Formats: sequence, C-alpha cells, structure tokens
Amino acid sequence: MTLPQRIALVALVLPIISIASSYFMSANAGHVDWCLPYIDGCTTITATGIFYPAAYVFRAGLISSAVVFIIWWYCVRAWLESVGHPQHHPWIHRIVTFAIIASMLLVASIAVLGEHMEPPSEHRFLWRFHTTTAGLFFLITALCQIMMTWRMRQLQDDLGIKFSRIASKQILAALQLLLLAAFMLILIFDLKSDGVEEIFEWWLATFSCLYFYTTYHDWRDFRLTRREQQPLQEASL
Repeated sequence: MTLPQRIALVALVLPIISIASSYFMSANAGHVDWCLPYIDGCTTITATGIFYPAAYVFRAGLISSAVVFIIWWYCVRAWLESVGHPQHHPWIHRIVTFAIIASMLLVASIAVLGEHMEPPSEHRFLWRFHTTTAGLFFLITALCQIMMTWRMRQLQDDLGIKFSRIASKQILAALQLLLLAAFMLILIFDLKSDGVEEIFEWWLATFSCLYFYTTYHDWRDFRLTRREQQPLQEASL
C-alpha cells in the first residue's frame, strides 16, 4: 500500500469513526436520541460533539480529518500533474486551493464547539460562526469534488485515466449534486420539515468521505515521496 493510498483510506475511515464514536457516546449519555440519523434525521452531526467526553473525540477526530483532507488534495494535484499535460494544471490548482480553504474552515468550525456554547440563546455568535463555516466546508468541498470529476471526464484522454476509475467519482458527484439541488429547492420554496436538513447533512458528509476513498485504486502506482519512488526505480532497472 502506497502512502497516497493510506491517505485516501484514512480520509474515509477517520471522520466516519470519529462521528460514529461521538454519536454513540452522546446517545449513551442521553444528549441525543438513539435513531438512524440517515433516515430519521433525529440529530445533527454537530450535536454529537458538543458534550464531553464525546466532544474530545469529535474535535480531535474531525480536526485531524481536516488535515488529512488537505494532504489528500495535495496528492490529487501531484497525481493529476504527473499524468496530465502542463496546459491543464491551472484548473487543478484552483480546485485544490478552494478545497484546502474549505478544510481550514472545518478546523475553525470544530475548534469552537463545546459545552461552553450551551445554552445556544446566550452564544448566538459562536453558533452562527460554526454553522456558517461548517456549511461552507460542505458546500465548497462538494463543489470541488464535482468540478474535479467533471474536468477529469472532459480530459480523460489527455490524463490517460481509464473510464472505470472515473465512474465511481461520477456517481458520487452526481449524488452530491442532487442533494445540493434538492436542498436549494427546499430553501427556495420553503419546504422545510423536521429532520430534512439533518438527513441531508449526514448523507452529504458520507458521500464526501466516500469520494476521498475513490482515489485508493487510482493511486496504486502513484508514488508521492522520493523514498517510495526509489524502490520502484530500482526494480525497473
């Protein structure tokens, strides 16, 4: 397993384990309801990481995940530059830049969470800050993943990437686009109902994490560091 593959795997596993662990800890302590949030929408992802000790797991896990996301996007840029042509590099740089900014917003969003924000009525600024930065992270990350997939599909021949390796990205990008479009329609036509926003949040977070994992097989032959590249070069001699 190469270093980039490990990064893709951690980008999937770490946030899912962190959120699941904080949810079970919070539910066990009675802070949130036991349910299937993907279907019932009984709680938000944020609510699982407010009260201690779950807050420790939530904050440490998601801040670490944001760092891994940044490294993943760096790997994406290095990988696409290595298989593409120089004239196609600017679009990679722009997408990666916005995605890294989004991951930094996630760090800021998670850093303010904790029991000190209770009751919400007395800490409206902190809640607005968290909601805004978290919302921007989900939106920008999803859009960057969608744009990346769209451009990869356009430049498939130039990049030399098999269609089968883009297919999984296309499926997840399409699902994210549908979620974002449906959410916008709900907001525009004021069709809000209990649990709908929460359900969208859980699914969008999951699709984003799964998208990170789609590069696992792409990076089977991709080497990021000179230490990894050296044994490969020696074997080819």
